[in-house]
Amino acid sequence: MKTKLLALALVGLFAINGAMAQEQGDIRGGLGLVLGTKAGINDDGDFKMGFGIVPSLEYVFTDAMSANLSYDWYFKSSVDGGDFTLSSFNIDYRYYFMTGDTQVYGLAGIGFMKGKFEVDGGGSTSSTETGLNIGVGAIFPLSDALGINAQLKYQTPKFQNFSGDESANIAINAGVVYTFGN
Repeated sequence: MKTKLLALALVGLFAINGAMAQEQGDIRGGLGLVLGTKAGINDDGDFKMGFGIVPSLEYVFTDAMSANLSYDWYFKSSVDGGDFTLSSFNIDYRYYFMTGDTQVYGLAGIGFMKGKFEVDGGGSTSSTETGLNIGVGAIFPLSDALGINAQLKYQTPKFQNFSGDESANIAINAGVVYTFGN
């Protein structure tokens, strides 16, 4: 099953045709949805998946390299006794392996992740962790300036849940990107 999904994804990757080649000096803005595998807390105090939004800004240094700033803001998880929120500010370096119409990249960077628990009736506790990001992504063109971005990123900052377990997050993003000036 996994082999069929991978083959289908590769066929889709190369079948899309557009005209969104990037150039040195391009600036892109993006907005998307993010699914984090450890971005929420359930009623038992264990990690669960969480959804959020992710705005981003990218500057292209060369045809194959760029810097991307993003902010993953996850919607709160309500549990008995309070609310949990998670967010992450990321500074990632992207290297584009394919720079034609469809653009495929690997990424590495640093993430500053903040988890906060607000207790019902007042009071809160929060923690900020710093770690590394590593992942892959692709941009599929819709027009000269507009495209769809898909990305998978492993984030190493770890938080401890109520059960005492620590876990890193995997962030799966999908959204749109717009290249300014085109």
